[in-house]
Amino acid sequence: MKVKGLTESEKITMKCVWNLGDGTRLAHILAEANGRYGKEWKSQTVSTFLGKLVLKGYLEQYRDGRYYCYRILISKKEYRCQELAQEMRFWDDGDVNEFVDELLDPSTFTPTERRALVDAIQNK
Repeated sequence: MKVKGLTESEKITMKCVWNLGDGTRLAHILAEANGRYGKEWKSQTVSTFLGKLVLKGYLEQYRDGRYYCYRILISKKEYRCQELAQEMRFWDDGDVNEFVDELLDPSTFTPTERRALVDAIQNK
């Protein structure tokens, strides 16, 4: 399934939901965004982003008593895989070797991170 692109604020909001898991509420998402990501958002701001994520098909909103909760419809892995593929197709014109060269470039990751990346690929 093709997922719709996200703005930076929507990405942060969605990352908070992925961090917190299914059934999370606005108050928890707000605390996560402000605490972990250094935002100074108000509940109405987060509510707006959540509404957009529902419209884009990332989340489903449901009621649990007097609270609205959010169910994840698109996993973080599904989103990230599609984003990586789109980046490779756009920036590298689909050239996997060029994409890998960029991943392993010393300016992209530390030597330890690059080694871990190579090890992870070899173990797949």
